[in-house]
Amino acid sequence: MNRAEEGRAHRDRKEKSGTQGSGKEKVRNKRQGSRRPRKSRGTGHKPVFLPVLIGVLLAAVLFFLLRGCSPDIERDKRETGKTAENAEKTEEIPDTPVEKYGVFLGIDSSSFSITKFEDYDIIVVDAQELSAQQLAQLHLAGHTVYSYLNIGSVEKSRDYFERFQEYFMGSYDNWPDEVWVDVTQEEWQKFVSEELLDRILDKDPEIDGLFLDNLDVYSRISDMENEDMTQDAYDALTAILETYQEEELPVLINGADLFVDRLIREGETGLIRGVNQETVFSRIMN
Repeated sequence: MNRAEEGRAHRDRKEKSGTQGSGKEKVRNKRQGSRRPRKSRGTGHKPVFLPVLIGVLLAAVLFFLLRGCSPDIERDKRETGKTAENAEKTEEIPDTPVEKYGVFLGIDSSSFSITKFEDYDIIVVDAQELSAQQLAQLHLAGHTVYSYLNIGSVEKSRDYFERFQEYFMGSYDNWPDEVWVDVTQEEWQKFVSEELLDRILDKDPEIDGLFLDNLDVYSRISDMENEDMTQDAYDALTAILETYQEEELPVLINGADLFVDRLIREGETGLIRGVNQETVFSRIMN
């Protein structure tokens, strides 16, 4: 199914279900700032009195000849003083402890071992794949625990895969066991905001936050070049984030550059704690 067909299928589902995205109405009042008018600069020229100008120049030359190199000496003293002052300020900056962060999505209840996490402070695990006892062990060991939550696509291994088939939006490139899901559907939004979240909290009430994956679905819908659908997708995802915020659960987003960029432009970065990037870059140093 190409993007145009996906767009038509999306509209058909809207008409059939009678839903309009998340139903979330946002009023954005953007201030249109106006630049302060520049002061006009006059084009006229005031007369210069040559004798006065020559006198000032001669006085300045005589002044520096009499003082010799003292301006340089005083400048050196000032710079030395500033350097010492800056050094003192640098010494006052306290050392900030670095917390080690690790993502462990390949670990389930059968492969779990508490020793695998011992070198990390903040960890991401799939709470749906671990037992309540194993999650409790992680907290007792002093880890900050984030749970993985896929809200933009569905894996075939999930017990709710069949349930949302009517909202699927095509295969996920390079991930044959996963499909994109239409996040603008209210049933899906309610599922990930309430039912799926409750599953995690029932198993681990002390979970420290959520690691959200595949919000790149916003980019996929945006590529269909339908402004209404793109707006619906943005509203749906931010509504989900607001639900997690109400639960006082910090959120890390995996990738989703285009969506995060819009959060920044809309001034809504307060909905997330941070962004995880899987990209690696290198730089040649001289």
